[in-house]
Amino acid sequence: MKLPPFEYLEPSTVLEALSMLDTYRNTVQIIAGGTEVVNRLKLRLISPDYIMNIKKLPDLGGIVEHEQSIVIGANVSLNEIRDSSLLQDKYKAIAEAAFQVAAPPLANMGTIGGNILQNTRCLFYNQSEIVLKGLGVCHKRGGASCLAVRDSKRCFSVYQGDMAPALIAFAAQCVLEKSGSRRTIPIIDLFTGMGTQPLSIENNELLTGIIIPKQNGAYGSAYRKLRVRGSIDYPLASAAAFLALSADGKLAASRLVIGAAGPAPKIVDRASAALLGKLPEAADLKAAADMAYELSEGVDNLALPGDYRRKMVRVFAQRALQGARTDMKRGM
Repeated sequence: MKLPPFEYLEPSTVLEALSMLDTYRNTVQIIAGGTEVVNRLKLRLISPDYIMNIKKLPDLGGIVEHEQSIVIGANVSLNEIRDSSLLQDKYKAIAEAAFQVAAPPLANMGTIGGNILQNTRCLFYNQSEIVLKGLGVCHKRGGASCLAVRDSKRCFSVYQGDMAPALIAFAAQCVLEKSGSRRTIPIIDLFTGMGTQPLSIENNELLTGIIIPKQNGAYGSAYRKLRVRGSIDYPLASAAAFLALSADGKLAASRLVIGAAGPAPKIVDRASAALLGKLPEAADLKAAADMAYELSEGVDNLALPGDYRRKMVRVFAQRALQGARTDMKRGM
């Protein structure tokens, strides 16, 4: 399929990119690796007047270790993340998520910023223009109905990014810049929870970096993912877990995040609270995984049935917690 017509923009600095966003703010689409955006262009799901390529901006690269944090530029490729010895050793869930995103050629193109800022997906939306003409106009296309859940007043499209759940498990933040200002927010706050407008980033803002707090003591993390094809598919259920021990060997901190279970990644707050102060025993991890199941959504709008995907959230949440416990022991 051919791309729709557009005018190509390629800023040489971040300041120039921010100026372009101000000038063309409602008509420009940002692209870096392009692994998601190009497909959406071909399907005519978006038809911007301008495409702004930020891939060559030098200030958006690098994985830099600071005293209290690790800073990853928004244009760092998924291959760079999966190959980083620092992330593999200290932030295993993040490296595992990058490794599972796609085959190496796609991971070499795709960026961490682009993976975070993916739009939600649905079988009734992510189709060619010809197919969509034969379907009703759903919420995500500006209609008044959901084709996946009859009579629903909201959109049930699914966020299927890999990197966001793993980063949220570490309480990571992101840096958003626009002309004249800059803000830093938790990555979880990027997501609105609404399938029609899943991201809270403003149309003249640019995601420039990710900040991961450094961890101390004994801790571990893991990311697990369900997919049809092992090398290239979006997650159909996913979970990221972070566990940290106090001096007495009990859990001082925990965070369980599920993905592909609704229009945004979800922190399983009940599970985190239930695990604190306990020894990380198998029964406790299983109970936490049950809470992830209760929080997840299961709708028949992806490649596998919704009920099955929801049940697998429990399975992969438990696997992620078990993986985090194993990683924690390895680091002690």
